[in-house]
Amino acid sequence: MAHRMSDDINRAARRRTRTVVGTIAAVIVGIAVVVTGLVVAVGHRGDPVPDPAVGPATPAVGAAASGSAGSAGPDAVSWSTVAGAKVPVSATAGPSDTNAGRARGFAHTPLGAVLAAANISVRLSPQVGPGVFGPTLREQVVGPDSDALSQHLQEDYQAARAQLGLPYGAAAGRLYSTTTGYQLDMHGADAATVRLMIEGPGTSGGSVLVALVTHVQWTGADWALQAPNRGDWNTDAAVVTDASDYTTFPNRPADGS
Repeated sequence: MAHRMSDDINRAARRRTRTVVGTIAAVIVGIAVVVTGLVVAVGHRGDPVPDPAVGPATPAVGAAASGSAGSAGPDAVSWSTVAGAKVPVSATAGPSDTNAGRARGFAHTPLGAVLAAANISVRLSPQVGPGVFGPTLREQVVGPDSDALSQHLQEDYQAARAQLGLPYGAAAGRLYSTTTGYQLDMHGADAATVRLMIEGPGTSGGSVLVALVTHVQWTGADWALQAPNRGDWNTDAAVVTDASDYTTFPNRPADGS
């Protein structure tokens, strides 16, 4: 009976990965709606990703980007797994501090901004548990909608925890996503818009790509993620139909690794 219940929960979790939402950051497949470049139930909405009104921007960094540590080039990127989600990391651009499941210490560079968006967003999901998403919210999220994002995340976590029958504090399930690429608009040296391209399971087998628009700000010591409008990532995510304008990360881990 317990095994069958677990299978039912897993199937339900996978079904819910088929709508476009925001985590953690990402496409994150899980039980609840979360941040980055993140899809919980990836839907087939074909809406284009809106261009954010964040002031003048430099041209997006595309596939021809240079590979130096001061650029947004994907060279020297390796991979980390966070609650099942695969995210890129770099020895030079960060995160340099991953103690207690956190991700801090990103270089004040374009690549540092990209990796901050990917790594902070994925830690804003029920699946990582409140011991990670709580301090991430308090210390690495900025903007007037931070409280709304916190409320949404707490509600999603409590719902997932109740469905799985877990005590408070436990990680709520597993994510099924890989951050495969990005587009980058730098707004000066201290702010950036990062469109994360995240791959997750599709509705009919295979996979789907979703773009999650995130904004990061340099705080003087590290990059921080800006909370989405009203704490809701739904309007900032859309299915990617043409990935040619995205820079892809190298050495992508195999599924199941």
